[in-house]
Amino acid sequence: MNRLFLPKLFFISIAFGTSTMSLNSQAENSEYEQWLKQTQSEFQNYLDENDKAFIGFLNKKWEEVEVEKTLKRDIKPKPLEMPIAEPVTITKTIPKVIEIGQEEKPVTIQPIIISKIIETKKPLPLDLELDNSNTTITKTPNIKKDFNLRSAKFDFFGEKISIEYHKKFKQTFRNKISNKNIASYWEILATQPHKDIISQLSETAQALQLNDWGTALLFDQFARELQGSNQRNQSSRQLTSWFLLVKAGYNARIAYNDQVFLLMPSKQPLFSTTYFTLNNQRYYSVALNEKEMKPGKVFTYSGKHLDGQRNLDFSNPNNFIASSHKESRELSFSYDGEQYNITISYPKDMINYFKTFPQLDLENYFSAGMPKETAFSLLTQLKPIVENQTETEAVNRLLRFVQTAFEYKTDDDQFKQENYLFPLETLYYPYSDCEDRAALFAWLTQSLLNLDVVIVDFPGHIATAVEFNSPTEGDSWDFNGKRYTMADPTYVNANVGMTMPQYQGTKPKIVTF
Repeated sequence: MNRLFLPKLFFISIAFGTSTMSLNSQAENSEYEQWLKQTQSEFQNYLDENDKAFIGFLNKKWEEVEVEKTLKRDIKPKPLEMPIAEPVTITKTIPKVIEIGQEEKPVTIQPIIISKIIETKKPLPLDLELDNSNTTITKTPNIKKDFNLRSAKFDFFGEKISIEYHKKFKQTFRNKISNKNIASYWEILATQPHKDIISQLSETAQALQLNDWGTALLFDQFARELQGSNQRNQSSRQLTSWFLLVKAGYNARIAYNDQVFLLMPSKQPLFSTTYFTLNNQRYYSVALNEKEMKPGKVFTYSGKHLDGQRNLDFSNPNNFIASSHKESRELSFSYDGEQYNITISYPKDMINYFKTFPQLDLENYFSAGMPKETAFSLLTQLKPIVENQTETEAVNRLLRFVQTAFEYKTDDDQFKQENYLFPLETLYYPYSDCEDRAALFAWLTQSLLNLDVVIVDFPGHIATAVEFNSPTEGDSWDFNGKRYTMADPTYVNANVGMTMPQYQGTKPKIVTF
């Protein structure tokens, strides 16, 4: 064990002036030796077998790995402007050529299965307390209150968090970056009180209903509050986050060149994020408020801690309860000569939360859903607009809402980079492009009409297609034994079955989610 981290032991020098020693001196010496042996034994035993094996991995020579360039999703650029379809005659039923008995019937919309949520916070664990005056989440720690305890207080996307920790857990990494010094840093953290910190953070994440990504951000935010945000503390922050995440069960990893990087594998592919591959597993430079790795060489260890087995899962991003700050937006559209106005309310802190997400595969944005309170507000206002209409008529109305209530602009123009949006973000940002509108439309159609929707992927353009219960006119494709008809949420004024002129005759890729 590194001697720098052993307690300072002051040895008693015993001078023997005679051949005999007093009984008192013998007793004192015996007690001291017994105390010394017990202290050393306790210190060694504080490290569990997993820690001891892991420290052995860290002390071995680290291997050099190649950091890969980021993965790109869209190669072909998107259209800068969307075409506008010619006005069409609105019909309430499908053409008469359809055989009798196949006419479309009005859709029956079931009651919206979303509770009217005023109090969005679920009951907290018994040892958690919520101060409604300032929404500070704290946990009564298992450590007995004493003068060694400190509190790390920080804001987590509108939620005020307070985590108690033993002062000895705060350790600054001041040494030269090397595998030996990183191993020593892990060892000292492992021998300090840390289990209650992990318990508090884990239970806070559960109370806020955070997914894996939100949980990792919460752990990292604690490390930043503990270590400070200065650049000179970068190594201490990254190493502390790494230690806590591994101990919490996550497959986190450290790599270094002239600085330290935190990496984590993901169940979903990540785009615009550098990574390296080790043992057939991609480890992404998830950054967590730090600069990500650049392509090149870094060093990392070959093994992993047996506690840290869980890969990041970005599913259920809307589960996060963020209700501190609400904002609203007015949306309007017209259909068949009638004007509709919709007012939505959304949690502003969720927008800032989503900004931290790395870019994911397209399907993740379609399956994300919407925060419950915003979902209820939007669906209850759209329900009377589509109720008692035929399926195609109801879908046309939803199309017109998404096509015309939002202004179009490519990601490059709005964000200076490719940036897929979750449906909630599409409601917030002033502009959106094709995949953003497609994800919002798909969620609306499934939620209100209970119709199956698939992604229609053209080179440089994303649309959707809907499986209707009755035959429909227009462009359609067979997929998985079902017939899906084009429904393009970006082609302005286009109805069901209409494909943009530049993509007519092009066979798209059909994707489920």
